[in-house]
Amino acid sequence: MWEIYHRADRAVKAARSSPIYLYCPVTFESVIVGAGGAMKELVPLDLTGVIEEVKAHGKTRRVLWQDSESIAFLSSGRKERWDFHIDPADEVTLQLTGVQHLVYRDEDGRERTADIKAGQILLCPAGVPHSPRLEENSWFIVFERKRRPGEIDYFKWFCNQCGEKVYETSAEVGDYRADPVGQVYQVFSADEKLRTCQKCGTVIPAPPK
Repeated sequence: MWEIYHRADRAVKAARSSPIYLYCPVTFESVIVGAGGAMKELVPLDLTGVIEEVKAHGKTRRVLWQDSESIAFLSSGRKERWDFHIDPADEVTLQLTGVQHLVYRDEDGRERTADIKAGQILLCPAGVPHSPRLEENSWFIVFERKRRPGEIDYFKWFCNQCGEKVYETSAEVGDYRADPVGQVYQVFSADEKLRTCQKCGTVIPAPPK
């Protein structure tokens, strides 16, 4: 874990001149630190076992830890994802299996794609609108810091026909185990009016349940 954090720290500096910075990791270990900085017992995670357990329960994600100042969660993504998430903190993605197509919008609003393959790690700096889209049997881990009081996450949907912004909402993300992103999706999916482009009338399909 220390190796990942050290490499991520270097990547943060490099990312100031580039919206997306991609490179491959060397090692992975887990270190969990308790509140106040007191170190707990160091417990390595068997990621293969965790993935199999999550799959056996019919789930697509699990929070690995939410401790001290850091959050780590395992995910296989959503079946359909059209939104762009704007995180107030940097996100570090470690692709474990399969391929992730991370669609993001640059400073000019143009969509670009970073393909993250198994064994690769990517830094998405704070404030970059991004939309992770996964191929079948793809699993990844996201590392980020816990939100500070008053920090807000934003979610935006754009029309896939004319490019107009269809809907935007925000949320104060607290406990990741409550699946705050899923809650945002439920509101969006349940209301066709929210999913309808006011410019061209195209309706963004509701994600499969």
